[in-house]
Amino acid sequence: MTETLRAEAPALPDIPALPETPEESALAEFAAETCRRLSAGILGNTGEGLKALISAEVDRLQSVLRDPSLLEGMQAQTPPRFDRKGRLQVTTNPVVSHRNPLAPPLVHHHDGDESEFRVTLPLQYQGPRNNLHGGYCAVLLDDVLWHAVRYAAPGISFTRELTITYERPVPLFEELRIVGRVSRIEGRKTFADGEIIAGDVVCARATGLWISPKPTV
Repeated sequence: MTETLRAEAPALPDIPALPETPEESALAEFAAETCRRLSAGILGNTGEGLKALISAEVDRLQSVLRDPSLLEGMQAQTPPRFDRKGRLQVTTNPVVSHRNPLAPPLVHHHDGDESEFRVTLPLQYQGPRNNLHGGYCAVLLDDVLWHAVRYAAPGISFTRELTITYERPVPLFEELRIVGRVSRIEGRKTFADGEIIAGDVVCARATGLWISPKPTV
């Protein structure tokens, strides 16, 4: 009988009293990027090519563990920070955190009333062949609109409604612009809209409503 190998879920670690060093933050993001390459490679390779890819990525990761100086000059994009209550907080956002292997390697920019992501999406985000999964279109639009709301409306807001209109397939392997802006604010309600754009072509549109919590007495 062949025994199935199972990895037990690790216990959640205690939050350390002090933030990790910049070198440790850089290592975490390097490991996350390794996971992204592995994800795309596992889906795009088979046989000996797959073995070679896994071996190369494992060797690369082991090299920086043996010799941390290989990461000199690399700065973490989303290092841990303290929240308002003084607790250490690792950014886990699956869209913008460079530390989260689920997040694509995007660049985030905000200017005035508009937030923008720029990203080229690899194979692990595929739905229809060579195109982005429709559900992940919604994830990207929800996040970029939320960032626009965050800059325009003080405090925290939560998505109440999000409507996606799919105009045409969103391509993988080429640069996309995901843009969000606030259209109006009515009390605790903030309305926003945005698009996913490939080249000069709008591939998907979104409109949404964000609501901030009622103030506590």
